[in-house]
Amino acid sequence: MAQSLRNIHLQVFLILLLCFAAIGYAGFLALRDVQQASYHERASQVAGDTSKRINELVAQQREALEKTAQQPGIAALLQRGAAPERSRKQEEIKSQLTGAASVHLLPRNSLGAFSATDGLDPACLDYVRRMAGTNAPAVPEFHSVDSPNGHYGLTVAVRDENRNPVGYLLAGFTRASLQEILEQSRPENAYMELQQPTAEGATQTVLTVGKSSDTSATIVTSTLGPGQWTLIYQPAELPPPILSGNRVYYLAVILVVFVAIFVVLFRLYRHTLSAVRHDIHSLIRMFRDLREGSVRVGYPMALREFSEIFDYLRDRGQKLMKEKEKLKDMGLMDHLSQLGNRRHFEARLKDLFDASKANGPSSVLIIDMDHFKAVNDKHGHDAGDALIVGFANALRKVVRQTDVLARLGGDEFCIIYTYASLDKAKALAERLRKQLPREIPLPKGVIHQLRWTGGLSAMHDKDAKPDDVLWRADQALFQAKEAGRNLTRVYDPVAGLPAKKQIMSS
Repeated sequence: MAQSLRNIHLQVFLILLLCFAAIGYAGFLALRDVQQASYHERASQVAGDTSKRINELVAQQREALEKTAQQPGIAALLQRGAAPERSRKQEEIKSQLTGAASVHLLPRNSLGAFSATDGLDPACLDYVRRMAGTNAPAVPEFHSVDSPNGHYGLTVAVRDENRNPVGYLLAGFTRASLQEILEQSRPENAYMELQQPTAEGATQTVLTVGKSSDTSATIVTSTLGPGQWTLIYQPAELPPPILSGNRVYYLAVILVVFVAIFVVLFRLYRHTLSAVRHDIHSLIRMFRDLREGSVRVGYPMALREFSEIFDYLRDRGQKLMKEKEKLKDMGLMDHLSQLGNRRHFEARLKDLFDASKANGPSSVLIIDMDHFKAVNDKHGHDAGDALIVGFANALRKVVRQTDVLARLGGDEFCIIYTYASLDKAKALAERLRKQLPREIPLPKGVIHQLRWTGGLSAMHDKDAKPDDVLWRADQALFQAKEAGRNLTRVYDPVAGLPAKKQIMSS
């Protein structure tokens, strides 16, 4: 199905629109991902810096405890000292530790159990027992979270000169130092929360700073060590909308470019359509001039691609006009059908017969229109002449340019398939049978049902003269008429004329 230039340009525009939409959507996704990644990176950096400061504080406190546990007399005090002496030492150590709320020296007996210590929180005692069962450094742990005395404990082992544990130094630190770190690290209106795991495998909140938001802001978590605390950080600001700031300007520029492309495409469509119409009109004018017998030297053309084809058609038309005038001058043109006449046919047949030994044989197809006399009798000679002209025009459209087409007289036409063997001529005759129209319009609205009979043969090496192939084709035509007409019979110069041999009937 033929397409219009409008549909082609519309398809191009839609393809460009889809490409712009795909590129725009891909750019939107990429920009959103970059923005979210940058936003998350900033939040992760804040959470990471806060976690680092907390870890540094806990490391300093653990280092201070380890130095205290290694002081001379601490191990002996746990082994042989009385409770009042331990109490005095505990108060001394407490005054030396920054942020310490309580200090306990816990002796260890020969069975590995801790001696009873007044004022020690059971959770703290359980914490020391759990930490004593591991070889790894003790991790800090919050106790009495919901009470005003809430603190986090940190313990280290006290060893004798043989590096055997004789007890533990337990310090409880206030949450003020951690609270200060969170307050200093937290951006304005942001929210920070410190969590620690419970014995049941869940988590509990031990410290909060700021107010949590219910928005879709990014939440960043940062673990402060294996089995230790987890920092939850929720920034206050939300990522800015994609279409904000300079991006609105960029979007406007893209829309302007798209509109400009649309205008250019529309102008290109109008220009192309105008140029095509102009060249088609020039082509119609040339064919009109060709029909009237006067082809001009030049015709205005707008498109270079059409101009090349047009020049070829014009040159061919001029050559046809010259050949037509030459045939007229030589008396070789049939005045009614504008085809070669019998004289022209016989001359060309002789030339091809003489060249057959060098270039190969040619084949001859003789055609008679069926019931031509009935058209003359019923509708008059004008209708008969119109039928001759219509049939000649139909033959001219389907016969190859290299072949010879002539009217021998009356309703008899002949085609010489130049340098075509009999088998190839059969195929050409079959194609002719299929491509010729079934009807030809005549004057006064009469529609004639076209039927024709053919006889086909080919030149042979034993032929003495050109008329031999014409005689065989005529014999095949005669047999085709006897067989009922509207078919083609073939006379093979080698095998002879079979009793029944036809190419195609309709």
